[in-house]
Amino acid sequence: MKRAGKSRPGPRSLLDYAQAHPEDSWEQMRDNNAEGGYTAAHDCRDRAIQDQHGLCAYCEQKITTEAPRHRRIEHFHPKADQSGTHNWSLDWENMLAVCDGGGESSTAERKIHPLPANLSCDAHKDREIQAGNLPSNCEGYLLNPLCIPAFPNLLALDKGTGHFRPDYGSCSTVDYPGNAYNTTAELVRRTIAALNLNCERLAVKRRLLVVDIDKNKKTWREKGLPPAALPAALIRRYFKEKWPEFFTTLRCCLGPAAEDHLNSLNYQG
Repeated sequence: MKRAGKSRPGPRSLLDYAQAHPEDSWEQMRDNNAEGGYTAAHDCRDRAIQDQHGLCAYCEQKITTEAPRHRRIEHFHPKADQSGTHNWSLDWENMLAVCDGGGESSTAERKIHPLPANLSCDAHKDREIQAGNLPSNCEGYLLNPLCIPAFPNLLALDKGTGHFRPDYGSCSTVDYPGNAYNTTAELVRRTIAALNLNCERLAVKRRLLVVDIDKNKKTWREKGLPPAALPAALIRRYFKEKWPEFFTTLRCCLGPAAEDHLNSLNYQG
């Protein structure tokens, strides 16, 4: 889970629609083709995906399909909240691009990684809310990708299991605003659990990436690459695009080389 980029202001079509229909819900806008609502919803999805460099805001998998059910907008603050005068449904700052969370997996995939154990991201977050394990207004109870600090990396990776855990050293240096828990580490731990980021469906993909990194290290050593040149070679291989799938996994595996590379790019999400 990485810091998500956000271009401002939001899509012109959204701003125009919200001005004309300030009380409409997301669903009302999305279904209002006659007055540009469908276009606005489509523009929001496209812009959020672009801002996030094609990565799901939670699990960091590539959002690769054009199917609407796979290219979703997640409202971090519940869009149904009508407790005040603010319309969270049409608030660009409240929108994140997310994957399907495993809910649209193929039949073959579900046999390997059955549901609901392998739901993740907003699909699992919603399940936790419905079960009463997470407040519907989860601000302070979950890390918001738009508010995660770019540095330091708050997550650590167990390379053997592919599971994330808090990086306790990094967490101890960060005072996350609005944290509902006693420590940043506890907030990170709860976030991983609520989004089910350690489900086996995701963990196995991280383990495969770890294996690929180790394989490349071995190959380059056997070809005589000097040890001092290995970090730069790994960065060139795995950070060819901005930003790569499973960004945080790579960041954890490549360690100081990744941090130096991100600093050189003035990484902010």
